[in-house]
Amino acid sequence: MRRRKFLKAVLAGVLLVAAGIRSRFVAASAKSLFLHGIASGDPTADSVILWTRVSVASSQAVDVNWRIAEDRQMTRIVASGDTRADAAKDFTVKVDAGGLPAGSTLFYQFTAADQRSAVGRTRTLPTGAVDIAKLAVVSCANHPAGFFNVYREIAGRSDLDAVVHLGDYIYEYGLNGYASDNAEALGRIPEPVTELRSLLDYRLRHAQYKRDPDSQAMLASLPLIAVWDDHEIADNAWRKGAEGHQEDDGEWNARRNAAIQAYFEWMPIRGRPRGSRSRIFREFRYGDLASLIMLDTRLYGRDRQPNAGPDVDEESIESALDDPKRRMLGRRQERWLRRRLKNASDTTWQVLGQQVLVTELISANLEPLVDPNGPSSIPKELLQSIIERSKRNTPSVLDAWDGYPLAREDLYADLGRYATNPVVLSGDFHTNLAANLIPKDADQPVAVEFMTGTVSSPVLADVFPEYEPNSVRDATLEQNPSVKYLDTKHRGWLCLTLTKERCSGDWYLIDNILSRDYKSWHAKTLSVRAGEIGKGLQA
Repeated sequence: MRRRKFLKAVLAGVLLVAAGIRSRFVAASAKSLFLHGIASGDPTADSVILWTRVSVASSQAVDVNWRIAEDRQMTRIVASGDTRADAAKDFTVKVDAGGLPAGSTLFYQFTAADQRSAVGRTRTLPTGAVDIAKLAVVSCANHPAGFFNVYREIAGRSDLDAVVHLGDYIYEYGLNGYASDNAEALGRIPEPVTELRSLLDYRLRHAQYKRDPDSQAMLASLPLIAVWDDHEIADNAWRKGAEGHQEDDGEWNARRNAAIQAYFEWMPIRGRPRGSRSRIFREFRYGDLASLIMLDTRLYGRDRQPNAGPDVDEESIESALDDPKRRMLGRRQERWLRRRLKNASDTTWQVLGQQVLVTELISANLEPLVDPNGPSSIPKELLQSIIERSKRNTPSVLDAWDGYPLAREDLYADLGRYATNPVVLSGDFHTNLAANLIPKDADQPVAVEFMTGTVSSPVLADVFPEYEPNSVRDATLEQNPSVKYLDTKHRGWLCLTLTKERCSGDWYLIDNILSRDYKSWHAKTLSVRAGEIGKGLQA
């Protein structure tokens, strides 16, 4: 082992031990056994996943009781049971509670060692005729970047049915990594302070996020329907690696498997970790109104990004973009999606919940708009390369579906063939956006896309130091007429409202993540009428 690697390994080990000691000390000294809150997720018409973690000082297993009631006072019990928390799953508890009434608001609570958790609220899915469903859609929550004020906003709403999280629920970077400039001042130093590589690392980071009070408030108030994106594992991940995974980070499969195991332990999600075959694509039905089909565009079947890897140049990128074998979902997930779309033909809306931008986004020429030496949230060299490539007005986000254009055309064909009113949800891009999804050689959309902004990660405007405010946004809109809304400056969330007549997206934005004193406002509403997808989004 080289001396640099040896010293790096020793330092990382010391920091990990220190972080682990701190975590155990907090658990041992705190009065509550439920330091990481409670959560529910993956609702069906008669069941829901209940989640918590029991924080104990010893390594002995702990008996845990759970109850579900019709009232917040927990007197009208409809289901209950016992389980155990143990070290094998980091003392997390997940219960698939069944036998529940459909379309109901319910309350739940855990008890361990004579201590009771807070009371949480959840909802089961409705059956039969359903008039309305409302979903909060979020992505990209970076703990060291700032406060989760977006989560606090959602927790304060009483009209929502669930939270749909499209990924980057955690970030893997260490202190002094991406978006951590204010971490020390805000008291949000990453735990552990190093980049995540091992199972212990990922567990500690999930634990830190789950201790956040705004996260706890949201998770205790609504069921969560979540999928991972890349930062739950490593930056720009694909099925066999990641741009953010280097040789001295260890073996990729071991890192990926550790991240996946921690994710299944710490999230209220069905399923189990199975390495490269781990499945998070699944379906949720809101009666005859909508089918919510969650996809994995990140790990399960994605081929390598065209601009990643050794010896990349414009010729190799163009060759990759023209390769019909390159897939985003993988053939097996594509077949699964087609079956789900066929089965959902009896619902008014078919909603795809997936991670990344779907619409083609041609880059405007950034050279006259952006100062290459100005302050940016990305390295100067990367900013300059983006500016240089933009001069050719090429697709700008090759980690998204723009990097898989032939697979995207196949997706559009499936939506046109099997779906009646398809809607696509997306995140990852740190931008609030809406677009009509128009296939090549077509003149009308086959679906519409609603993109949620970021919870706390840097916004797209932080990447580009503009000479004139909003110039990149305006030039991008002019270059891409299918894009109907674009806000690159603000963090926020998307409220998706589904009725038999229309599907509407409402963007709620905030002005500040560096303080809990912030302003929020409703910024935009766009909708599409059922049976009129071809007319696209309307104000």
